[in-house]
Amino acid sequence: MEKRINTSGILRFFFGQYRRKVLLLVVSSLIVGGLEAANVAVVYPMLNSTFGAGLGKEIIILSIFRGIARLLPVADEFIAYSLLFLLFALSTFIIKLLTIRYRITFSGRLVEKNQKEIFTKFVQADYQYFVEHKQGELIYNAISAPHSLEVFLYSSTELLAQTILSLSVILLLFSLSWQGTITVFLIGLIYYLLTRYLAERVAYDAGKRQQEAITQSTVILNETIDGIKQLKAFNATKDWVRRFGDAVKTHWHHSIRQSTWQQALSPALIFVLFFFVGITAIGIRMTAPNSFGALIPVFGTFAFAVFRLIPIIGGVSNATMQIKASLPNCENVYQILGERLTHIEDGKKELASFKSEIKLDNVTFAYKGRKKVLEDVSITFEKGKTTAIVGRSGSGKTTIVNLLLRLYDVDRGEITIDGVNIKQYKIASWLNKIGYVSQDTFIFNDTIKNNITFGSEYPDQDIVRVSKYADAHSFITKLPDGYETLVGDRGMKLSGGQRQRIAVARAMIRNPEILIFDEATNALDNISEAAVQKAIDEIARDHTVIVIAHRLSTIVNADKIVVLGDGQVLEEGTHKQLMGNRGAYCELYQSQPV
Repeated sequence: MEKRINTSGILRFFFGQYRRKVLLLVVSSLIVGGLEAANVAVVYPMLNSTFGAGLGKEIIILSIFRGIARLLPVADEFIAYSLLFLLFALSTFIIKLLTIRYRITFSGRLVEKNQKEIFTKFVQADYQYFVEHKQGELIYNAISAPHSLEVFLYSSTELLAQTILSLSVILLLFSLSWQGTITVFLIGLIYYLLTRYLAERVAYDAGKRQQEAITQSTVILNETIDGIKQLKAFNATKDWVRRFGDAVKTHWHHSIRQSTWQQALSPALIFVLFFFVGITAIGIRMTAPNSFGALIPVFGTFAFAVFRLIPIIGGVSNATMQIKASLPNCENVYQILGERLTHIEDGKKELASFKSEIKLDNVTFAYKGRKKVLEDVSITFEKGKTTAIVGRSGSGKTTIVNLLLRLYDVDRGEITIDGVNIKQYKIASWLNKIGYVSQDTFIFNDTIKNNITFGSEYPDQDIVRVSKYADAHSFITKLPDGYETLVGDRGMKLSGGQRQRIAVARAMIRNPEILIFDEATNALDNISEAAVQKAIDEIARDHTVIVIAHRLSTIVNADKIVVLGDGQVLEEGTHKQLMGNRGAYCELYQSQPV
């Protein structure tokens, strides 16, 4: 059975650090409730002064308002009470507006803060976390789910204000007629119990199902956008339309279910209360026909109070249902912010510079839930040298890059930089020494210039220089806006080769000590590949270069070639040496077209 989180725990978690703001919101809600109750209460002395009749006894409410009315410079008692009525209405309106403004501002800041915290927590989580979670789920949790905090805050304070108002009006009615008040109270109690039952059985469940359906539809939409080319090529769009339609249908089924019950409660309450007022009026007329006029102030106040109670009790029920419906998302945010996401442990040392070698020493590694990808692998990357890693698919080439980038930590063995374990260094100081180009190019929806600088500031001449290195300058200058050209989502306005060359320029502009190319030239045509390879060869004179190669023709000039197979080093040496060995490398090389 799924564990439910206590509502009070959510309140403490999200609002505990805002005690003063919450207290101010609570106090203002209490004031609004009290003023609205006073608005109802002043009706009795108004009617009493008009008809000169009433209960025939002094009640505390009448004496209180008589004392306040005498402070006004008005001789006519009815006008004085009417001015009080208007004053309470105006005060209620002003304070309610201020409360609404304050609540909206507070809840907006609260949602903004939690969205930022969730995003930050996601970014700081290790790479494995993103492997294990769907993109659409992460997007929903970071953007949509926190908005339920706004609903939760609004409904909670509204529930408080309406409850105070309800109790105040009931006390007023009790001072006028305890028999009638008990009847109204019983109606309200039955209505509250029904609302609470529906909130538990319908609203929370419907809210949970809606959350799941929205998450699923977000996942499907995200996958469709990412894979639209393949979906169209395989004529598979119908299946994705069906899946999205099913998720949306589920969402609206539960949304309609919740809204129907929520909105049907108010008309039912109105009918019952109207029925009660009508029966009461008939009963008074039939049982006390001669004293009916004297009871007009009581009956009028009772009727006004009951009619005022209708939206109040309706508001209480709606607030209760909304709180329950918002809880699943609030619980989700609570769990994300409260749980300790796995992350790569950062080191404490600052890496000033890389001096001699990077070494994998008997490294063993397996991805979560899978068999070993690397087993007792030892490789040395010498400073100023170009080392290429080759092998068939699944041999562990990219895994080595993932370990060097600290996306994962080794299971056994160690990676050292100049003899010091890589885990001892601060990740940022290590990554600042690396320029990385992957086979899956990340291009975001911005200008070419910003895609190259990647959030940092560089002089225009540096941007042009590295673009020429990457053979990108020639095509960039032919675009309508040059380096200021917008590339579209995932760089869809560019060809694959153009996107890859921008990524190469991005890696070079940082002037890194180490360059890692993970099958970086795969998407390039022969001319561009030759140009980029020439640039790599040139910067290799002053840099350490690690190349994961699929096309073996691009690494024949490497200082050392390491051949992987089944997660182990099969052989290593220069191109000439390995070809002379007639081993795994020679077989790979001869199997590729020239």
